[in-house]
Amino acid sequence: KKLEKSELEIVVTLSPEELEAYREKALDFLKKNVRKEGFRPGHVPTEIVEKELGEAQVLSEMARFAVEESYTNLVKEQEIDVIGEPDVQILKIAEGNPFEYKVKVAVLPEVELPDYKEAAAQVERRKVAIEEKEVDEALEWLQKSRKVEGEDTLTDEFAQSIGNFENIAALRESVQEGLQHEKEMQETDRLRQEIIEKVAEAAKLEVPQVLVEREKAVLMANTKKGVQDVLKVDFEDYLKQSGKSEQELLDSFAQEAELRVKKFLIVREVAKKEVENKTKKELAARKTVETARKKEE
Repeated sequence: KKLEKSELEIVVTLSPEELEAYREKALDFLKKNVRKEGFRPGHVPTEIVEKELGEAQVLSEMARFAVEESYTNLVKEQEIDVIGEPDVQILKIAEGNPFEYKVKVAVLPEVELPDYKEAAAQVERRKVAIEEKEVDEALEWLQKSRKVEGEDTLTDEFAQSIGNFENIAALRESVQEGLQHEKEMQETDRLRQEIIEKVAEAAKLEVPQVLVEREKAVLMANTKKGVQDVLKVDFEDYLKQSGKSEQELLDSFAQEAELRVKKFLIVREVAKKEVENKTKKELAARKTVETARKKEE
């Protein structure tokens, strides 16, 4: 049964015989902790262990093994993309009767993508250019990092001291190329993010709450690190200044966390589609080659 926030509810029923198959495994596990005079630890006879512990405890351990194994097999057989830990609830358990349990678990959602290639075509790449002022500022930073002051120090000797540069003109050219490359990468990243945002606006999916909570925790950890490393402030003092409790701050990350998870799931689905399309093209190409060969034969 499909629930909200990309969760599934699964009810599993095992026959009395299927449950009974776990009795020996349960007793072997339980007997390790049973102490009885005259017997070495872990070597107490099974019938004594059952009598000492009682049927209820044995059944409980049988159920634990049964849930663990049957749930794992179910997930594999049904190819369920589980995320997070399952919430298990025992519904029926009694000696000689069917065993029934219910599992609620988060799964990766189905993602309905728009035409992402069309969305990408609508986003234009901006032209990137480096101004002389930017090169000057970069050279000035180089001077300061080398503890050299004054424009007259921008000589061929200075360029040679920086690295394998023949003269200051070669250094300027290298700096300009480096800045150009950096801006090109930034523009590529901006372009990518804008495309993802456009696709995210039109995509249809349920964002799993378990992933949102994980992302909120990541944002909180990053905030704590930033407060400590950048602001040089104790986190408790930061909370007092912000007028928020830690829980309120965590809750304030909900919207950003959900958007991050949504973007991740969309990128994952696009990558999956691209792999599928590539595989289909490769198979079609092979089929065409095989057909051509058969005709030649």
